[in-house]
Amino acid sequence: MNENIIAEFLEKVLTLHTLNDLKEAEEKLSADAENTPESIRLRNAAVSVAYELISAREKQAAEEKSMLIELSETEKNERALVQRLLDYNMFTYHFQPIVRTDNGEIYSYEALMRAEGMPGITPFHILKYAELSHRLGDVEQYTFMNVTRYIDEHPDLFEGRKVFINSMPNVKVDPEKIPLIYKQLEKHADHIVVEMIENSEFVDDKLEKIKERFHDIGIPIAIDDFGTGYSNISNLLRYRPDYVKIDRSLISGIQDNPNKRHLVREIIDFCHGNSIMALAEGVENSDELRTLILMGIDLIQGFYTARPSSEVMRSLPYEIKSEIKAHQLERKDGQRMRVYQSPNGEIISLGRLQRSDYSKILIGTESSEGTATVIGEPQLYTGVHIEVAEGFKGIITLENAHLSNQVERPSIDIGDNCDVTLMLIGDNKLANSGIRVPPSSKLTFEGKGSLTIDLGSSDYYGIGNDLKSAHGDITFDQDGSIIISAESHSGVCIGSGLGGNINIRRGRYVIRSMGAMSIGIGASEGPANISILGCDLDVVATGAYSIAMGSVSGNAEIHMIYSSIKCHTESQLSVGIGSLHGEMSKIHAESVNINLVGSADALTAMGSLINGSEITIARSGVKIKGDGSKAMVFGSANGNTKVFLTDVDFSAEMSTEMRVCAVADERDVRVSGGRCRVHFGSWESDKLII
Repeated sequence: MNENIIAEFLEKVLTLHTLNDLKEAEEKLSADAENTPESIRLRNAAVSVAYELISAREKQAAEEKSMLIELSETEKNERALVQRLLDYNMFTYHFQPIVRTDNGEIYSYEALMRAEGMPGITPFHILKYAELSHRLGDVEQYTFMNVTRYIDEHPDLFEGRKVFINSMPNVKVDPEKIPLIYKQLEKHADHIVVEMIENSEFVDDKLEKIKERFHDIGIPIAIDDFGTGYSNISNLLRYRPDYVKIDRSLISGIQDNPNKRHLVREIIDFCHGNSIMALAEGVENSDELRTLILMGIDLIQGFYTARPSSEVMRSLPYEIKSEIKAHQLERKDGQRMRVYQSPNGEIISLGRLQRSDYSKILIGTESSEGTATVIGEPQLYTGVHIEVAEGFKGIITLENAHLSNQVERPSIDIGDNCDVTLMLIGDNKLANSGIRVPPSSKLTFEGKGSLTIDLGSSDYYGIGNDLKSAHGDITFDQDGSIIISAESHSGVCIGSGLGGNINIRRGRYVIRSMGAMSIGIGASEGPANISILGCDLDVVATGAYSIAMGSVSGNAEIHMIYSSIKCHTESQLSVGIGSLHGEMSKIHAESVNINLVGSADALTAMGSLINGSEITIARSGVKIKGDGSKAMVFGSANGNTKVFLTDVDFSAEMSTEMRVCAVADERDVRVSGGRCRVHFGSWESDKLII
């Protein structure tokens, strides 16, 4: 009974504001409570707590009254607006991109609070009046809950990206709200970074508890405004953050200040030595951007790259991304790239650019649609490469143009969402690297000229994309020759790692691919979708794995009509036309002349070496020569092969332990018309042996 009376007293205290009010409540407690020693002890403890609480409230009220007297009318109005903002949680948020310096892509965003509809009220005003009103805890609570709720409502906007949320860890938050806040943070641990201002007033054990709590739910920590106030390198050892945001006071004008550069370089080196990402905030111009990238900064934030916006930006403007990439290349190469931005419709002289020390032509920044002509000279070999801006649609003419770039950097780099026609006139050459076509873009070749691509060392691609990527639609509709040669580790001459559509409609093609894994036309991991019409094709692929046309690990679907196809492979595992490890190869040929030569421990001339094959050939000539202990004409030695030949002049000469053309059910092999000649060593047959 005595405990109930004390509980009622404490509940009453929560509604009181003055010590006079407390005296009345204390008198009632004394009258109602028992007079036992234990009761008196509990009563005195409750009264002591009540006096401390009411005294603190009176002190706070007096401070606020004094503060209000000192405030100007403008400040009183500002305070009233902030009070309303806090009372009704009217916060909105803008998101400023944080950008990777290795590729210019958006890495994350910082959520910045705003008072929408309250002109003149900035984050400075919010924090100022919230502190005067002892309501910083409300700001902290609302920030976490509002931003995580926004992520809940817009998951697609933050897919694969993080949001930096500002925190004041020395601020007291309503204890009842803390579990809910941490529940929301844990739910979005993959997306959240908690950004804290470094403060020497933090006691180590308190700091350790905060870090442990965030660590337990998988939340990384960033230190904000590093380089000011209490900041020093030794304090980073206390925080052990995942990110360090270098204060804008050290960033502003850094290109002209050796002392700032020295200090920032020390911070960056320390970060990299301790697996911390270094972020420069407040980057306002190109000179600051370049200086920081050359110093090795990991992340950039500032008005120059992107301003805060109520709409979440998904990608930077192409010009900014291109500039970031150029500075990064300068850092790696030790020399600054000079870029020529081509106006729409211009005729560009490679000789003039070479004499003026330009190394890159940038096409498509002035207009999303247009033309450009790049003219060289037969014996002029340049160090110039071409970059096509994102979203460009138009015709680029190459006339006797000799371009080059460093190995693993394309000589012609087509941006995302482009539709480019490459018009070939005369003899054109690319050295060291080829043409990149990202998955969202299209490239069409036209004209009567030729293109020769000589690929350098390392992994390579001639026309398409690298071995980790897919490529966009590639269409060959030119009358001249395409000649591609590569001698390196692994690569594909036409295609990419993850595949894409390849349409060859005319022209002559000579492809030489040599390396550990060599692919003439097709893909390494993804599907190979190849359509060939009216062309002359000659492919040689040699290496440990070699594919003349098709895929190493993906499915292959290949159509050939009215063409001359010649393929030669040499390796341990080899496929002429089809797939090495893919689930299915579908090959259709009509009115073609096919000549396949292969030498390998295990090979198939047409189809899948390991899995299923469907091969249909009509009104064609097919000549196959194979050498290997496990050499097959069609499909796999494991079976699951279908072969349909109609009016085909077919011959095969095989030196192999396998004495069959295909391992297949009789119902899955059909030969109609034509002629058949099969040689297994000295043994000869006029039938397709299964």
